[in-house]
Amino acid sequence: MTGEMMKAMADRIKARRVSLRYTQEQFAEAIELSASSYTKIENAFQKPSLDTLIRIAEKLDVSIDHLVFGGVHPRKADDTDVVRSILDFADADKLDHMKDLLARLIKAKRR
Repeated sequence: MTGEMMKAMADRIKARRVSLRYTQEQFAEAIELSASSYTKIENAFQKPSLDTLIRIAEKLDVSIDHLVFGGVHPRKADDTDVVRSILDFADADKLDHMKDLLARLIKAKRR
């Protein structure tokens, strides 16, 4: 992910957080992250882990696709784009975790 993409994602996260009237501290607590770590994400100094990105998207009630790529319809996401955005945050050491997470996502989608 380029610095420009991280900055755009951080801007989308911040804009949505502000629109929901959370302070940075309140939001960090809501997603179970330290305030300093959240601030680094929102200022595009740190890329969020996959787990953190999922918690952010859930709490902001937007798709991961919207956070990563932007777009007009934040809740509508193409499954391919969602998988692609998730894989952008994965590294070789996290593939087993990704397999489990994707299995849970598929199971939830089928309900």
